[in-house]
Amino acid sequence: MTLHIVIIGGGASGTLAAAHLLRQRETPRQLRLTLVEAHHEIGCGIAYSTPDSCHILNTRVQNMSAFPDEPDHFSRYLAREGLGSGEPMSFVSRKVYGRYLQELLADGSGQSAVPRLAFLRQECVGLTEHAHGVEVKLADGSVVPCHHAILATGYARDGRSQTALEDPWCPTTKHDPDRPVILIGTGLTMVDMVLSLLGRGHRAPIYALSRRGLLPQPHRVTRPLKLSAADIPFGTSLAYLLRWMRATIHDHVATGGDWRDVIDGLRPHTQALWRHLPAASRARFLRHVSSLWDTHRHRMPPESETRIRALLANGQLSILRGAFQGAAREDGETRITYRAAGSGTLETLSAQYAIDCRGFRRLQPPITTPLLASLIGEGQAAIDPLGLGLVFDRDDRLVDQAGRSHARIFGLGPLTRATHWEITAVPDIREQAARLAARLLDHDQPQAIETPVSHRR
Repeated sequence: MTLHIVIIGGGASGTLAAAHLLRQRETPRQLRLTLVEAHHEIGCGIAYSTPDSCHILNTRVQNMSAFPDEPDHFSRYLAREGLGSGEPMSFVSRKVYGRYLQELLADGSGQSAVPRLAFLRQECVGLTEHAHGVEVKLADGSVVPCHHAILATGYARDGRSQTALEDPWCPTTKHDPDRPVILIGTGLTMVDMVLSLLGRGHRAPIYALSRRGLLPQPHRVTRPLKLSAADIPFGTSLAYLLRWMRATIHDHVATGGDWRDVIDGLRPHTQALWRHLPAASRARFLRHVSSLWDTHRHRMPPESETRIRALLANGQLSILRGAFQGAAREDGETRITYRAAGSGTLETLSAQYAIDCRGFRRLQPPITTPLLASLIGEGQAAIDPLGLGLVFDRDDRLVDQAGRSHARIFGLGPLTRATHWEITAVPDIREQAARLAARLLDHDQPQAIETPVSHRR
């Protein structure tokens, strides 16, 4: 019997899930996959749908293969397609990586009566789990029955968006290169937006605001420090863990190493560290440490650093420290209000428009995404107490509001951030996709799926 798996979300997470399932399928078992994506091109999502070649991956080519057991897969693709040398230590554009993801599935849909891979340009609005399968409910009223469903929708968005702020990936305001622009946030999205503005010939000042005014650290050539689980103080308090990390970095730098070596050496262990942190320590980490961690863990390419430093030196780019309070659009310009760091005074700043570059935000009601609103409203899913996403167990099964794990509904990628923390970058998502594919393909022989009569079409 054919095993049918529906993947909800056609961005990087959903594409990697499909690629690993197709790659690991066992013969003679038949496998059928359906990708449901309403808003973006399959393979691109928000992260890789940018048309700007100046938006560079913040991870080197050698770490961006879709398959962890085939580390040169992406570099060979680049060389074959004439998209660069494929040099492992180089950086390429996110646009190019989006093309790579799309082509992972290019030969996945065959011409048989039951194609291995199908795409549905629809929005999923609900899921219902039964003993032998899942009903995937679509916006047009139709229902797709399957054996397993994978939630791979990327970052969950809530209903607290500032209407006066521009979406960094869907700008609506006409650009005037001789009027200032404000960017809310100073992370990697801010870097991308600055480079986009320069590409559009922007000449006026650019102001970037964040609470601490921290910029992403630049990449350098590193040699990740070899750390075993025995070296790391799992299960300790956040204070003890930070003391250990500082001491480890201090000792490594004293012998001629780079702090990046320690951070990169921790990468295979960060998810386990997060799982072992007590709940109170997780909350303190988010309040006091997460922004510092992100700027050191998620770095910008050297090419981007050079351009950002030049703009800071000539005064076109200014970094402001303060807590964003709100924004209002009036008379063709946007005025933001922020509480300045240090003095605590309330300040205002006006520009032709302001862009929201804060990246990930906490998931809090009201939930505007129909699927998530449905799952939460029906008690099938719960929001993590820290607002990082939905609750999943260690096997990536969705957990309901009674604390029970679903047998047939799974999560992948940033939506599982509450469980894994570091699950937003391809090197982490591909590992998760490989594990999940192996788990689903090793499942018991699939049973016939019974769709309720009222849903048959």
